[in-house]
Amino acid sequence: MIKHLKQILFLFSAIFMNGITVQGQQILSSSGEAQVRVEANMTKDQCKEQAHELAIINAIENVFGTYVEQQTDIVIKDGRDYYNIVGTTKVKGEWIETIKEEYSEDSEEFSTKNGKEVVTFITCKISGKVKRATSKAMIQFLPLNCPDKRCRTTAFYSGESLYLSFKSPVDGYLSVFLEDEEMVYRLFPYSNQTGKENSAILVKADQEYMLFARDPKYNSFPVVADEYELYTIRPFEFNNIYVVFSEEPYVKPMLNIEKSSDQKTAYLLPKSITRKDFQDWLSDNRAKSQSFLDAKIRIKIEQR
Repeated sequence: MIKHLKQILFLFSAIFMNGITVQGQQILSSSGEAQVRVEANMTKDQCKEQAHELAIINAIENVFGTYVEQQTDIVIKDGRDYYNIVGTTKVKGEWIETIKEEYSEDSEEFSTKNGKEVVTFITCKISGKVKRATSKAMIQFLPLNCPDKRCRTTAFYSGESLYLSFKSPVDGYLSVFLEDEEMVYRLFPYSNQTGKENSAILVKADQEYMLFARDPKYNSFPVVADEYELYTIRPFEFNNIYVVFSEEPYVKPMLNIEKSSDQKTAYLLPKSITRKDFQDWLSDNRAKSQSFLDAKIRIKIEQR
């Protein structure tokens, strides 16, 4: 969940080669499967997300093979690379769209020195569209709890501020979204940026940006920055930050208009979009643009 300081928000392996071609690239159908053991320090939602990522990796590898560090066909040139990263794994293809996704849960009983132990596994089976990895900018980004790169973290206490550092080797267009369990909220461009800048902001190559900081020494934009605090009423929860970047301009998704979060206050909710519509928007742009990329950061918010 995120709380906007001015607009407060309480965000509580079969392969089918019948592909289509977009901008000279063939988009193929593939499927994958992965199983994850539910550990004591993991929630089932965490396990499902991990199984989801591993199933996508499996589906991509089924078409384009496995990436290893020693391979010479992975090229890095002019600040761009020719592989894609899903989770923390490098693969030689890109996941475009999820067509079907199924989860199942199985338990097995094992004998141990202390008696019997029941172990639960979550399996994800997924099918969708993939394409070969193309040249992408090697962007750098860090979630922070203060406007300093030494404050890097993915684990926040409820009430802490959110900042994001960003740097790219090439000029391009940037936007940032936050996803909770229900909706996706657009955090950047800032709420008072209009016109062409309402979709994505042009950032310059090799320049360090600090987002969500109003202090002029950090804010590189000619508008007042939106500031945010992360917030939860639960013992802990997980959200996802999406950093979206492309060397080509792109149009933002259709967003729900800002509205009051409380009839007795003037607080407004940032513009939002459903999780499904957001994923559809990402899929459409991945298919159309060779330079479009979306990087996901999973963050934890917990009570002190």
